[in-house]
Amino acid sequence: MQLDWLASISRIPNVKLGVIPLDGHIPERPLNTFTVYDRRLATVETGTGALILRDHRDVEAYREDFARYEAYALFGDDLRQALSDWSTLFTRQRQ
Repeated sequence: MQLDWLASISRIPNVKLGVIPLDGHIPERPLNTFTVYDRRLATVETGTGALILRDHRDVEAYREDFARYEAYALFGDDLRQALSDWSTLFTRQRQ
């Protein structure tokens, strides 16, 4: 049901939803979870706390990281097909 919900969310005009398939090769992976809010703010979650970054150089570095990861993501119809495939696979495994 969650995968179906994500597929429906992906159809909202002002939402851009992407997923990076786990079976693909990505030459580098993020060491920490990060969120880029805009050109002025990014946060980084570490094992011991959170960083709030406001320096434009730091924020830009994470914007560049995000763009690199985004290049591996699926969007639109490709995203929805992957979500459907994963839902089918998960349902079969639970039976």
